Amino acid sequence: MRKLEKRKLAIRVKFNNHFVWKYRKNLDVVERGDEELFRSTFINVTTGMQEIVKEFMKILHLSSGERVYSIQGAGISHTVLEKIDTKFLSFFHHAIKKQKIIIEGVISQSVFKIFNKMTLSQISSHLDRLTIVYILPDELIDFPLDIFIFRDHVLLVDYETERLVHIEDRSLIMTYKALLNIAEMFGKKIDLNLYLNKILKTKKDL
Repeated sequence: MRKLEKRKLAIRVKFNNHFVWKYRKNLDVVERGDEELFRSTFINVTTGMQEIVKEFMKILHLSSGERVYSIQGAGISHTVLEKIDTKFLSFFHHAIKKQKIIIEGVISQSVFKIFNKMTLSQISSHLDRLTIVYILPDELIDFPLDIFIFRDHVLLVDYETERLVHIEDRSLIMTYKALLNIAEMFGKKIDLNLYLNKILKTKKDL
């Protein structure tokens, strides 16, 4: 996008508390402040955990049986627990389970180990979701992003900087799903609910 900006084909515009990219051909509309332009946004940058949570809520618009695809890079393992509010996560997981939304994805080994650091209530929140999970070594997905793919949306979340990039682009959706499928081919499939039950039992016995 920076290259397009230098060529005067795109422009970065501040809208409320975040930035959006617009094609240069719409510049006159931007300068008029026409809100119609913002409804055609193809990239939306949001900052702050409160705004990120609002983006997460869009996942709950999925119907029963629909899938949200996820790729959790190794870099989020140091920040994800401290950044996401526990009460919100509990509510979010409850809604996911109630609506029977399927979560399919790939997680890094370091992110997978986070479950051992969670409290009983945090683990219980993750339990009994409809999940399909594959684990990959950290070096294969060594990036600081939590990626969510659903319908025509891609959310790229950086918890450390509290920044989220929301992209709506069919071609990009297809690309991310293809990369996810490749990652799953090399990942180790696990029964997450079985694993979480074992952790719960161990912690309760201590």
